[in-house]
Amino acid sequence: MYPHSPQRHTSASLQADPAHTAHLLALEDEEIGVRYRIFNFYLPLFLAFCSRRRTLPADVRVLDCGCGNGASVEYLASAGFRSFGIDIAPLRFEQWTVRVRQPGVALVGANAVALPFADGAFDIVFSSGMLEHVGVAEECATQYRVTALPGQRQLRQRFLAECLRVTKLDGIVYIDHPNGAFPVDFWHNDWRSRPRFHSPLQKFLPTFREVAGLCKAISPGCSVEAISPAGRFTFRRSQRRWYGKLLSGAMERYFQLLRDGPLHSLAASPLNPYLVIRIERH
Repeated sequence: MYPHSPQRHTSASLQADPAHTAHLLALEDEEIGVRYRIFNFYLPLFLAFCSRRRTLPADVRVLDCGCGNGASVEYLASAGFRSFGIDIAPLRFEQWTVRVRQPGVALVGANAVALPFADGAFDIVFSSGMLEHVGVAEECATQYRVTALPGQRQLRQRFLAECLRVTKLDGIVYIDHPNGAFPVDFWHNDWRSRPRFHSPLQKFLPTFREVAGLCKAISPGCSVEAISPAGRFTFRRSQRRWYGKLLSGAMERYFQLLRDGPLHSLAASPLNPYLVIRIERH
């Protein structure tokens, strides 16, 4: 089964092979989550970009750096953008072969630290849940384990440098990932999907300060800002747990306060579990 063809899972199937079923659920969640993330979060931002520049989506080139199953690229193409996606995982190449390709969709097998595109090729570059996987070795078995690789900082700087290099001088880069300054990681865990407590000293999840420092080292004149993740999440996976059922509504309201209310300045702080960082080249 591939994520564009979701199936429902019975209690019997969950008990038969819980790890395998969790993998299928994760693929299903990904497909649903990508659609939600694009249409409810990123597409409004990209359309606002077009409005500010008085241009049409057809004249805007967008790159999803780490596009996974490719659905994001399809959705943006359906909205009229010239859409590209890159990924390097063999699973993703297999998924791409069974997707129905649309006109205006380009999926490319490429390493994010050496993008095969010219300088300034894109108006918008975005990368969701990608940066934290750069420069680490991960293992997901009975427990989730992650170890920083030698040269991690340099690899992450190369990744960000490539994102900025292929973005036009008046373009925008969006990077999103769990906040390394927040003590709980809800997104990286074993097949049981339990929240994972982590130390900021673990050198896995990036902080806003880390990303801003790397970006300024690459392009001193760029602006770096954390914005609220309000509207980005379905909370589908967490709502299978008691804490998700209890807290999902409150968390979304909190994200809305980070966006619209007086708490906007907390979007870059350790009080925000998920960072969305906007980088503008000048």
